[in-house]
Amino acid sequence: MNIFLVGMMGCGKTYTSKLLAKKLHYNVYDLDEIIVAKEKLSITNIFETFGENYFRKKEAEVLQGLKKLKNIVVATGGGTPCFHNNMNWMNEHGITIWLNEPLSVLMDRLKNEKQHRPLIKNLNNEELGLFLEKKIKERVTFYKKAQYILSSEECLKYDFKFQITRG
Repeated sequence: MNIFLVGMMGCGKTYTSKLLAKKLHYNVYDLDEIIVAKEKLSITNIFETFGENYFRKKEAEVLQGLKKLKNIVVATGGGTPCFHNNMNWMNEHGITIWLNEPLSVLMDRLKNEKQHRPLIKNLNNEELGLFLEKKIKERVTFYKKAQYILSSEECLKYDFKFQITRG
């Protein structure tokens, strides 16, 4: 069974995916890392050079390219579920988990990481809060399609053995 972690930037998808994969003895994949390796450009440079539409297309291609793999945990990008029918695709090909963290947690985690994130790199802290509120409202419809809604801490404590043996 494959597990896909979705949620806002800063919710802990990359960190949680590594710990969850280790716990389950699964392999871990990070969509952003795969895209960076394939494109030989940072996410910021991809956005600046080719734009978000190009990035989202590559993201969907990389995601769907994982379908032959089994027993993996995938850290998706924050916008991954919102484009190219990706959320439905992930639900058809594994377990989806929305790592749902409060805005205050996202703010604390992101305020010192802005330079590495193209969508927020030029925002002050007040603008960051407004941006995150707006993005959450835009994306919540997609995130709610996840089969599980957990915080990153709850996710690491959750026993997925029943689901995995059924799959």
